[in-house]
Amino acid sequence: MRKHTKRLALGMLACASMFAVTTPQATAQDGTRVFTRTGQWQLDAAEEECRIARAFTNGTDQVALALERNRADPVVRLVLVSNAMTTFRTAEELGYRLLPSGEQRSARYIHAEMDDGQRYFNLGNVRLGNPSPPTAEGSAALYDRAAELDHAEAITAIEINSGLTSPVRLETGSLRDAMQAMQVCTDDLLLSWGLDWEKHQTMTRRVAPAGPAFEWVPTGVVGFQDFAAFAGARNPFRVMVGADGKPTACHAHWVSLDARKNDQICNGIMQNGNFLPALDAAGEPMASYWMVDYMAGLSRPFGR
Repeated sequence: MRKHTKRLALGMLACASMFAVTTPQATAQDGTRVFTRTGQWQLDAAEEECRIARAFTNGTDQVALALERNRADPVVRLVLVSNAMTTFRTAEELGYRLLPSGEQRSARYIHAEMDDGQRYFNLGNVRLGNPSPPTAEGSAALYDRAAELDHAEAITAIEINSGLTSPVRLETGSLRDAMQAMQVCTDDLLLSWGLDWEKHQTMTRRVAPAGPAFEWVPTGVVGFQDFAAFAGARNPFRVMVGADGKPTACHAHWVSLDARKNDQICNGIMQNGNFLPALDAAGEPMASYWMVDYMAGLSRPFGR
């Protein structure tokens, strides 16, 4: 059996304590403040997620960056913690680029203040590379680990260039090693869920709902007033699915919705859910999981 990765205790506040101001403050010609990395990437392998984080400084101010993942997919939740970042009062989105060649993107962010007064920015799920096409059966695209590492290797900086009163650029260096560590951590995550992590690397089909999944959730459980709870990639649902296509367990991650509503949603999935099971390299059904963001996969279409 494969050993788990070493568990390293890490929080965003602990990461912030690693800052060492050793370089003069740097500013690009366009006025963007440039933050260079300090210390090493630190991995936290928790029960329900993997997080890799690092500290950055421009000689005066500091930024903590965390990339978080709770599924075997080429997306990471991008979180920044810093008092050096201030948004315009009317900014509803932050614009960003994965440099040097990434296209301009935007995210509806979550902004909060931590207990120590540091500002917290959650940009939600960020895709490092280009999405793969869905399978012929219409299930989610297969996860290409090699392609993710190729895309990560080409990324050397993350720039937040709109929505802030003063843009910032984090000189991350190549993200390949960081994402390779994240992949190993994700393998351990699957193992901790009782799944065969090796089969998941060569699977030929992922779990997919057999029919509209929104029909499994009782009407009225989630209202318009609850939609904000799902911003920032919060409150996705992980459904464990057996080789027979039947759900065996349901869990909410990064919880922001109240427990009663999460229980109602999971109960509906467990009672009514029916899936096309995952297929291994030989095309045989295998136990796996379905991770779904509520607004993308469980919300009821208008008028339905």
